Amino acid sequence: MKITPTLSKIRLARLKTLLSNSADKISWKSILIIGVLVILTLSSLCYVTPCPKRYVVFAGYNANGELAPYVKRYIKKLNEISSGVVYITDSPLSEQAQKEIAPYVLHGEYQRHGEYDWGSYKRGYEWLKTNHMLENADELIFANDSCYAPLQSFRPMFKKMRHIGVDFWGNTQNQKFNQHLQSYFLVFRRPVINSKTFATFMNNIKKQPDHSLYITEYEIKLTPMLENLGYTWVSYIPNFSSEQAELGKSEDPNSYPLTLIKEYHNQFLKRRTFTEKLPIEEDKKALLSYLQQHAPTTYNEIKADFPSTVQ
Repeated sequence: MKITPTLSKIRLARLKTLLSNSADKISWKSILIIGVLVILTLSSLCYVTPCPKRYVVFAGYNANGELAPYVKRYIKKLNEISSGVVYITDSPLSEQAQKEIAPYVLHGEYQRHGEYDWGSYKRGYEWLKTNHMLENADELIFANDSCYAPLQSFRPMFKKMRHIGVDFWGNTQNQKFNQHLQSYFLVFRRPVINSKTFATFMNNIKKQPDHSLYITEYEIKLTPMLENLGYTWVSYIPNFSSEQAELGKSEDPNSYPLTLIKEYHNQFLKRRTFTEKLPIEEDKKALLSYLQQHAPTTYNEIKADFPSTVQ
C-alpha cells in the first residue's frame, strides 16, 4: 500500500495560504483553485497502488477425502493475496468438505486423475485459460498442500518480490541434477503465462509410471527450459545449501527449516519435516519451540497432525 504524502502536503499548504486571505480578497478564481486542490488532495490521500491480478492453482491430495484444517487455512490465506483459487485434488473429496471449501475457491475438481500435483496444476491451468482468466493476469501461482503455510503472512514476501523484475520465481531452489525452483510454490508472470512453450509444457503433462518421474520430468526440467528461452528467474530464499552439500549434508534447503524461518523469513514448512521422508539437519525440538512462540497456529496444526512428535 503506497500513499503519496508529499503532493498532499504541498496542496494542503497551498490551500492554507489561500484560505488565510481575507474574505474580500478571495476571487472566484481562488475559489476554483481551492476546489481543485481539495479534490486532488482527497484523491491522493485515498490512492492505493493496485495489486497485481493473480490466480492460484492449488493441488491437493487426501486419502480419506477430508479437508485438513491446515489446507483450508492455506487456501483462505492465498485468497488474501490473489484474485481467486482453483482447487484441484488427485483424490475424491467428501460432499461436506466440498461445501466447506466452496466459499474460498473459484472452481474445484475433486477426483482421482493419477498425475499427482503436476496433473492438478495442468487441470487448473487449463480451466483458467479456457475461462479467459489468464488473458489479463499478471501472475499465476502453483501451490500444493505439502506445506504448512503461511507461518505468519504472505504479504511481506509478495511485497518484496513485486519489485524484483523477473519473469518467474519460487520460494526455494535446489541444485540436485540441475539448478531449479522447487515446485511446491511457483509464481509465473505475464511473459511466461503468455508463452506458447509454457502452454505446450503444461499440456504435455501426463501420467508417469513412477512418482519420481514427476520430479525429473517436470519440476527439474521447467526452470532450465524457461531460462534457455530467455526468461529470468530467482528464488525468494537464495541458494544457501550448496555449501552444506559439499560437507555431505542434504542439499535440499527444506532440510534446514529453522534457518529458513529465522534468517530468511520463510513462510512455508514442509510437512515431511515430521516424517522420515525428508532429512532434517537441524534440531526439531528447537524448531517446535520457535514455532510455538512465533507461529502458534502452525504449531497447533503440527500438534494435531503429528501428536507423537509434539509432546
